[in-house]
Amino acid sequence: MGVQGFQDYLEKRCPGAAIPVDLLKLGRTAGRQHHHPGPLPPPARILIDADSGLQRLYGGYQTDWVCGGEWNAMLGYLSALSQACLYQGGLELVVVFNGTLGKERWPEWARRAQGQRQTAQLIVNHVGSKATPPPRAWFLPPACLSHCVRLAMFRFRVRVVQTLEDHHQEVLSLYRDFGFCGLIAQDSEFALCNVPAYFSSHALKLSWNGKNLTTHQYLLSEAARQLGLKTQQLPYFAALLGNHILPDEDLAAFHWSLLGPEHPLASLKVRAHQLVLPPCEVVIKAVSEYVSSIKDLGNLDAVARDVFNQSQGVKPPYRNALCGPGHASLFQNLPPLPDCNDSLSGTMVYMDWSAPYDQGGSRLTNHHTSAPSGPSHSPSSSSDGDEPNDSSHHLTDKSSAWDDPASQGSGGDGSHGNGSGSNIPSLLSMATRSHMDITTPPLPQISAEVLRVAEHRHRRGLMYPEIYHILTKGEMKMAVCIEDDCNSEMPPASLLFRAARQYSYGVLFSLAETHRHLERLAMSNRGPLEVPPVIVKEWSSGKSKSALTPELVPALCFREWTCPNLRRLWLGRASEDRSRRTRAFLACLRSDCPALLNAAQVPQHLLLMCCVLRYMMQWPGGGILQRHELDAFLAQAVSNQLYEPDQLQELKVQHPYYHTITFPCWSAHARSTPPGNPSGPVLLTSAAESVITQSSGTAGALMHVSVLFASKRA
Repeated sequence: MGVQGFQDYLEKRCPGAAIPVDLLKLGRTAGRQHHHPGPLPPPARILIDADSGLQRLYGGYQTDWVCGGEWNAMLGYLSALSQACLYQGGLELVVVFNGTLGKERWPEWARRAQGQRQTAQLIVNHVGSKATPPPRAWFLPPACLSHCVRLAMFRFRVRVVQTLEDHHQEVLSLYRDFGFCGLIAQDSEFALCNVPAYFSSHALKLSWNGKNLTTHQYLLSEAARQLGLKTQQLPYFAALLGNHILPDEDLAAFHWSLLGPEHPLASLKVRAHQLVLPPCEVVIKAVSEYVSSIKDLGNLDAVARDVFNQSQGVKPPYRNALCGPGHASLFQNLPPLPDCNDSLSGTMVYMDWSAPYDQGGSRLTNHHTSAPSGPSHSPSSSSDGDEPNDSSHHLTDKSSAWDDPASQGSGGDGSHGNGSGSNIPSLLSMATRSHMDITTPPLPQISAEVLRVAEHRHRRGLMYPEIYHILTKGEMKMAVCIEDDCNSEMPPASLLFRAARQYSYGVLFSLAETHRHLERLAMSNRGPLEVPPVIVKEWSSGKSKSALTPELVPALCFREWTCPNLRRLWLGRASEDRSRRTRAFLACLRSDCPALLNAAQVPQHLLLMCCVLRYMMQWPGGGILQRHELDAFLAQAVSNQLYEPDQLQELKVQHPYYHTITFPCWSAHARSTPPGNPSGPVLLTSAAESVITQSSGTAGALMHVSVLFASKRA
């Protein structure tokens, strides 16, 4: 609903606003226009928003996507995509991942998570009843798929960026500041910002021979013409559709007033006993007619009087209400950009990245200001860059909110989403403020050096994004897993791997060192030992809880040994430091035993999976995996015959009390086997299959401790 419905309207209701294009052909055409003597021109850079294009980056339309483990197909597709762009079309891909906590969009995220849980239940019911892959329309990204795609991008030397505070603003800043010649995404907010050369990520298709990369190019100028709007009116149109700053609930009365009492849908509002919103198509048409009738775009007070005429008689600062504090740059009057129908072969000048990529993050807008409960630190890690080179197609108005630190808002806890200076009541936000204002004890002091390294790795995509938010804000949110809410015997993935996360929190906040220091003080003072708790807010959507109510999870430290502090784990370069990193990783998964490091018994590329299996087998009370199920799992996943389909086809594991059960290879083989395993039957019982189906949460838990291995990259 609201502004997010504009993308569908653009595709379905605006004929001629989406035209088919071949990106590789456009790139080759642009390369042939280079008539100057000397070396070849640098490849044209295309920015891909991974947040809205994850399904395509996963490997196109996979028939079997529910398993979440078609890694070979994904790696093959990404390899072909990167090579085709660079060698066939002269295009360089840069993929930007959403690494923000996004608290200003919390209600929107909660509604989306609720819908994803319903989709997950449909998937589970379909698999259980029909034993076939679910429809593609139900695609639900396996948890941590974004992280796996990011790692694959590194493997194929594709440049990666990860946003930090506001995903949309930072994507647009990248597009502007570094001279990109196209944006591949599927988001209404990008479309309404009139991005030149805006392409569809959902329609992205690579031909089998790698010579064609087709998609749709959106011509917003054509869509605006059909709506009767001018380019300078689009910010007002976007703001009045409804967004995370000005939600649909606040604009419902205004939208109904635009339709009038004679509209055929007016009776719905009269008969309903609850808040009813008009259909998105009707709202878009009505708002476009209203915006086109505005005579003076600079008179925001007059517009606000129309919009909030029925808002309980409150007199707000209308200017902030319409533009939104801290997010005005999305819908402000931006300087005019080239029309959307300017293709890659047009007059756009390709600007080379003037700074090395490892220094590119310093030229981004630093949206991080301070954490509400964490310590402040020096912003030197991202503020020491020079001003970006200008170009003819860049936004030249340096006074806009893009570069004004004051317009970025507090940004620390995201509570500015409704505006601290605005008194406009939001039906949605008023109900959630009590949950978002839950206070926790102050976080331990984190050294500035550790925070600098964390931000550096976060922006370059070298680290799981939630780690930075845990260190600075003490909060994290978890993706929805494909698991059966109706199965009371199996714990949810968020609960199953909570202990692993708790030990990870203890490592991140150097809890063991704090305990040791306080013990020495207590012994010297002969007083009681008082250890302040370290609490992390875990936001997730579950069957028995709201997504807007966090779980307050305490950090734990290991009993068997004293883990070094985080600075030593991350920055230590001695051989014993590497051993400590490995031991901390194993201890988080309750697998701290020397046998797991014996390559003759456990191949190193299977260490992660074996640790997960060991962790699941230690679940209190059992019931997660039985011994015969574990044997069947290991027989195929750790078999040295993984590349022999015929032998795997005949592989059997017998158990004296259970019959051998086989079912189609699509049902569980992707989760139970590493890359390289061919198709073949899986010898698992239905209980094991349900565990594997829900084990997408496993990856999410493990990525929190992956920092201990990623720390080798200083």
